[in-house]
Amino acid sequence: MMSPLEVDRRSFLALLGAGALVTMTAGTATSAFGATADPLAALIEKRRVMLAGDGSAASVPELASVLSGMSDAADASWKAMVRPIGAPGIWADLPVAGVTGTTLSGNMGVTFDRLFSLALAYSTAGTRQHQDQALASDLVAALTYLSTDVYIAGRAAVGNWWFWEIGVPRKAADTLILLHAVVPAEVRTALMAAARYFTPNPNWRGRGTSFAETGANRTDKSLSCALRGILDNRPDEIALARDALSDTVRGGRNSVFGYVTSGDGFYRDGSFVQHSYLPYVGTYGVVTLGGLAEILGLLGGSEWDVVDPNKSVILDAVEGAFAPFIWNGRMMDAVRGRAVSRQKAPDYIDGAGAMTAILLLAQGAGEPYRERYLSLVKGWLQRSSEKQYGLPSQTVAKSLLVTSILGDDTVQAAPAPVYTKAFGDQDRLVHHRPTFSAVVNISSNRIGRYEWGNRENNLGWYQGDGLTYVYSTADQAQFSADFWPTVDPYRLPGTTVTAEPRKNGAADGTGIPRAFQRFAGGLALDDRWGIQGMDHLNHNKTLSARKSWFFLDDKMVCLGAGVTSASGFDVFTTIENRSFPAGAVPMLRPDNRYRSLAADAAAVKVRRNVHIDGHGGYVFLKGEGVSGDIDVRVVRRSGDWMTINSGSDTGGSDEVKTRDYVTITHHHGTDPSGGGYAYVVLPNVHHSATFDESETPTVSVVANNSTAQMIAVADSGLTLANFFAAGSAGGFSVTGPCSLAVRTADGRTTVALSDPSRTQTVARVTLPSSAGTSVIEADSGARVVSTSPLTLEFDLDGHGHSKRIVLG
Repeated sequence: MMSPLEVDRRSFLALLGAGALVTMTAGTATSAFGATADPLAALIEKRRVMLAGDGSAASVPELASVLSGMSDAADASWKAMVRPIGAPGIWADLPVAGVTGTTLSGNMGVTFDRLFSLALAYSTAGTRQHQDQALASDLVAALTYLSTDVYIAGRAAVGNWWFWEIGVPRKAADTLILLHAVVPAEVRTALMAAARYFTPNPNWRGRGTSFAETGANRTDKSLSCALRGILDNRPDEIALARDALSDTVRGGRNSVFGYVTSGDGFYRDGSFVQHSYLPYVGTYGVVTLGGLAEILGLLGGSEWDVVDPNKSVILDAVEGAFAPFIWNGRMMDAVRGRAVSRQKAPDYIDGAGAMTAILLLAQGAGEPYRERYLSLVKGWLQRSSEKQYGLPSQTVAKSLLVTSILGDDTVQAAPAPVYTKAFGDQDRLVHHRPTFSAVVNISSNRIGRYEWGNRENNLGWYQGDGLTYVYSTADQAQFSADFWPTVDPYRLPGTTVTAEPRKNGAADGTGIPRAFQRFAGGLALDDRWGIQGMDHLNHNKTLSARKSWFFLDDKMVCLGAGVTSASGFDVFTTIENRSFPAGAVPMLRPDNRYRSLAADAAAVKVRRNVHIDGHGGYVFLKGEGVSGDIDVRVVRRSGDWMTINSGSDTGGSDEVKTRDYVTITHHHGTDPSGGGYAYVVLPNVHHSATFDESETPTVSVVANNSTAQMIAVADSGLTLANFFAAGSAGGFSVTGPCSLAVRTADGRTTVALSDPSRTQTVARVTLPSSAGTSVIEADSGARVVSTSPLTLEFDLDGHGHSKRIVLG
């Protein structure tokens, strides 16, 4: 039998996501907000509850520390306010008078952020500031000053446009919602007039009609437009906001509920791209999902309800686009862009944002979505290493969603995923196994190497050059525990780079340097095995290499060939650069021997393998193309977050962080010509598995050259390959660049092929004669064109997606 508190929590879940609005008392749902005859007043109250909760959180034990922390932060921020409130700013560290450009826009944005946080503390039952009239008076004074001297209609929008058009309008509107009963109408009207001036129409950038907004920006602007319409008694603006989601002015061209085939938005294969060239479901995608969940929840049940029949695109994206990149509650860095450099937004923060958005969306989604959403989130929460998951950076109202789902025994937690999925439209592949998951950042002339912008991600130069993430249950916080400010940016795992010095990229503006070559991508075979490949040409065209990653049941095989450079600098491939707290590096076993390496001691050369106790092993394969030396060492690295992110509203601290790194490096020498590497990664295995693989490899390298990289796994009947051009290897011949997977088992041969270069409309492959010739099943466009020799033909879609055929 459920306790009254459990009933209350479940009712609160329904409150936030459905259309029905209910006011909660301890254990009882009493009256509907719809009791008022004013629908806009009802929406103001509904939004207030979405932000601050209904008061029940104060009686939830799991949230006591959250409320206490919220009170402490509010105390500090309130005490730091300058009095009397006015120029040069509300806080001494955030002048908004006497400054201009990016300083002004950034300081203005952070000022509104702080005011919102204080208004939230004032409005949230259980905080020490709840309904504190002195705080309310200071907040009104601050908003009055901003409305008359800072954020005013007609002023030039200097610096970063985002603050003027998105950041400030959203925080200003929500602050006014929270303080609706105490802020004078003229202050509210002035601030919303400024928001209307800088963003008159959520369909467009600025005040013109030449640049259409997409994705997260369109969603953000729509929510702000709806809020200002509610606050200003403008039903026409609420309707404008609703219709902008579907882009009715352009026939749905930039609808957030539609699939795209290029540029920003959701693709049918689950890809999500923002800023034209970067996989971004982990940040901009989360903003889009969260904004849509809030708009759908806010307007649901009202006369402005969103009724676009294509809402299923978003509902399907939860499982197709978001879930593959959420690992034990953490959003994988491979889809977080420049956000990896934000100290206050590590992977679990974006994961929390995604999970709470999914929980909010679940309540109005209906079945079968609702049950699956709740199951996914509960599984992530239970497997997380951080017990406060879902709570950091989230409002108390959203935190209550988390405690509710964890306390609901009717929801069955989904198990850890075990599948492999390729995303051709964003050059990504995720490989999930019970104790680890992996993803590689690759780039092409379509997908960028990395994003820098507004002084964020200042050292991200090589993040798209093959950075290989291995997420292991042995250390869930590998990429969130001060990894980015302390890791050597020249030695990211999986990358092949030169030692040529690079400059810190701190600058205003934004940029996404794309790669030069077309071949980047791969395929997944039967949701179990995977291939990724990249024709690598570095940022200044002084280094080239062909790189492949093959994903197997319990390991990854990494091949490199044609490593050639004329840079005049050393060239090296970083096999691993694993982070540990200073002084906490476990025992290492280079070439089967125990070694305790001190930080910054001389490197130890290795020939066969390295095992890191408690974390996994690395086995070095011999064969075609492999040359150079391999060594392992422990390196103590220090750095600070400000160096990699000095952004106006996201900049990090200058506090020095220190970590120890186990670094395994394959050295190719200075100006190599045709160098290569081959190694196996065995995540989260016992040392015996590393030694066994080294002594008796389960994988053989069939080819490793500039034309073909191929492996064979005998016990699985599996052959995986990347062909960078027409050619032959291992008895297979292809007519052009492709990724190829072939498995023969139980009298059946399964063949899958894609073209990561997207240069062909039709591809052919000739197989060894041992395969059967009868077609058992086949995707449209996959066929047998000859049986002697056995030749298959595949029609390709120009998006790097694979086709599959089964022969018997």
